[in-house]
This record gives sequence, structure tokens and C-alpha cells, in this order.
Amino acid sequence: MIKVSVNGEIKTLEENLNVTQMIEALEYKVKGFAVAVNTTFVPIAKYNDTIIQEGDTIDILAPVQGG
Repeated sequence: MIKVSVNGEIKTLEENLNVTQMIEALEYKVKGFAVAVNTTFVPIAKYNDTIIQEGDTIDILAPVQGG
């Protein structure tokens, strides 16, 4: 198990999760997130290749509707 910061909260996750698996593990339901790992945005095409590491700071930004 590893500890990471997700949107300012410490979370415990399984080791060797990629971004897609992390989103599923954290039970985010909406599609189309913007995800940054250690202040670097991860393109959707790289979600499966980007492995979450111990101590990472992750920001998950959901789309906002309205005007």
C-alpha cells in the first residue's frame, strides 16, 4: 500500500496503480477528468502508462457545467 495526496487529502492506494485504475479505486464516476500528478497534467492517452508512486500529489479536476 502507498500513501498519496489526492485533492489535498491523504489516501491509501494499492501499489502499481496507473491513473485509470486510481480513478476507479477512488470511485470517481464522471468521465473526462483532468488529472495532474506532481503538478504536471497527464494526457488521457497516458493514463494507462502513468503509474502512481508513494508520496505523489494528485489533483483530479472534474468538468464543471454552467455559466
